[in-house]
Amino acid sequence: MSRRALGVVAADRGMVSLGGARRFVARVFGEVLGMIERHRQRRSLAALDDHLLRDVGLSRKDARRETDKAFWQE
Repeated sequence: MSRRALGVVAADRGMVSLGGARRFVARVFGEVLGMIERHRQRRSLAALDDHLLRDVGLSRKDARRETDKAFWQE
């Protein structure tokens, strides 16, 4: 089977898999989307009043601890 049939191309004497590059881009894109979603959820959590926080089982201190995290932190 040829290299082209396997989805592999030569680049600067090395071999780069097109499938591997696609998986990498997809993974990075997924991570960025996850960071955006965490940021959105933390903003929503910060907007809840104490009564609603108690309904979901969180204290204001718990909510503050979560909302103070940077968007890239899980």
